Amino acid sequence: MGNLYQYDLFISYATKNADIAKYVVEKVERRGKRCFIAPRDIRSGADYASEIVKGISNSLAVLLIFSSESDKSAYVLREVNSAVSRNKTIIPLRIENFLPSEAMEFYLGPTHWLDAFPQVLDTHLDSVFSILKGLSSQSETPPAREIVFSGLHTVDVTDLLAAGWTKQQITLREIELDYLCVPPDKYTMNDITEGVLEDWIDSVQESADTSCALVKDDQMIGYCDFYPVERADFDLLKDGSSMIKADMIALYSFGGRFDAYIAMAAVDPDCASQDTYMRIFDWIFARLSKWNEEDILIDRIGVSVYQTLLEKFIKAFGFEYACTNPAGGKVYVTNMEKLSQNGLYRKRISA
Repeated sequence: MGNLYQYDLFISYATKNADIAKYVVEKVERRGKRCFIAPRDIRSGADYASEIVKGISNSLAVLLIFSSESDKSAYVLREVNSAVSRNKTIIPLRIENFLPSEAMEFYLGPTHWLDAFPQVLDTHLDSVFSILKGLSSQSETPPAREIVFSGLHTVDVTDLLAAGWTKQQITLREIELDYLCVPPDKYTMNDITEGVLEDWIDSVQESADTSCALVKDDQMIGYCDFYPVERADFDLLKDGSSMIKADMIALYSFGGRFDAYIAMAAVDPDCASQDTYMRIFDWIFARLSKWNEEDILIDRIGVSVYQTLLEKFIKAFGFEYACTNPAGGKVYVTNMEKLSQNGLYRKRISA
């Protein structure tokens, strides 16, 4: 394996398939390879989601124990998302005669499945080792490249695209940040609550005025989506009837009066601080000012809250709790008249 990766394989599996996953790990590690498998390799007291992402980053490849259970697992889907966003080779070991859902198929695409049903045999693991051998022979230290965004910056999505990021890369990283900040065991995040992944990828190109990224030394450590919406859609969001969807974004470019919704303000827990969140709010306030100059007038503002630090910021700016959304997050609401009278807001916009 060399020194590039701490692990040969990250094992992605559903809890109900734990016995098979542990069997595979035992067999693989007896043959001299090292696996990352949760919860065994999660450090005591560490953030679970962050440890998972680090485990994937530090692994040469990802072995997906695929079944009907893993196909519907929010954890497994997020792990696969993280693997794809890092260009990791995913080896799907299918332990059940079951076809992947559209969401899973989107990530995996055309791939060679190892059909290991009714049971996992040594021949299947031989195939896994052959793949690892090929990857190890190709693995080398990537060449150093010039850093475009040195230090910490709030960057418009158009600038990321201009710097060579693809729409899919941006969306996959946003989903990973959601996973880090919105744990599936506490909240219900799926295609029904969030919308379809392809819709959000398609909307990235149009999000120059509605999305920003926090970038530290060319690594995206946070992002914010802030959308003008029509009054009827805002009412659905404010009373907890719906999550924000791509088709709720108003046709605002011609000006007019709208409400606005902060769909997500997420920062990697390893980088979360008062400074990083304040940078997001400074961007939001600058956006409100820019819209006002362009005759895009905002009345009410809502936000979905999943992190404690974000909730503290929201309250400091005078937002008030309204309801719980379908994912289990808290919805807070204010309006521009009230916000404009908030002392902290006035201090930030005059700084």
